[in-house]
Amino acid sequence: MKDTLTMAQSLRHARHDFLNELQLIKMNLDLGRIEQAQKIIRSHAEAAVHASRLAALKLPKTEEWLLVSKWRFPEFGFRIECMAEKAPHSLDVEFAETLEAIVQAINERMDPWEEYDCRIELASTASAFTLTVDAAGNWADVEVPQVPELQVRKECAEGRTVFTVSAQMEG
Repeated sequence: MKDTLTMAQSLRHARHDFLNELQLIKMNLDLGRIEQAQKIIRSHAEAAVHASRLAALKLPKTEEWLLVSKWRFPEFGFRIECMAEKAPHSLDVEFAETLEAIVQAINERMDPWEEYDCRIELASTASAFTLTVDAAGNWADVEVPQVPELQVRKECAEGRTVFTVSAQMEG
């Protein structure tokens, strides 16, 4: 992966984001906007639950990619949702590289003055693991990476493009 972050850089970004969010909560409280402050807190609590589920999957490369993606690609408004309970561990590197390929391909075609929301969802069933990238914009010209162990498909509709990466569950 290009543009990897060191541990110190990641911690610096995390500390900066944390302080910004604390200031935003304080500002809302000072202005008497209790519901706005509570909404921010709920949002962070929910994100922490998804991060905990992600860590439990034991996909270290994919987890790292997802956790630092918002700093590596600030033009994307990433929202990560992990509903999966298990994952094929042997495909960790392939998942991370596929995410990188999709996001880099979109990033090369983005309008630098636009912000794009992007929802990434991880889900599993007894037989399959699915990673879905739902990105704002019509990215019909983005090639889907071909990875022998993964099934990757793309669907474009109504100003959004959904990339679905799936694999059979191990065992």
